[in-house]
Amino acid sequence: MAKSYRIYRLDRRKHVVEVEWVTAENDDEAIAIARAMKNSGLREVWIGDRLVATITVNTTDEPSAAFWL
Repeated sequence: MAKSYRIYRLDRRKHVVEVEWVTAENDDEAIAIARAMKNSGLREVWIGDRLVATITVNTTDEPSAAFWL
């Protein structure tokens, strides 16, 4: 059964600059979705009150201005 996850994109100070709700079958799928998102930077994947993973995404896209704050 699919579950609802939140993916937070964080700036250098680890402040949330963007959040996206996604549906995934399991933690691995949610992490894969987070890795595929545009813009480089730090991501946290959450389900409920559980932190699933903290990952760094490196893309060819430039991060938003908020990332550099």
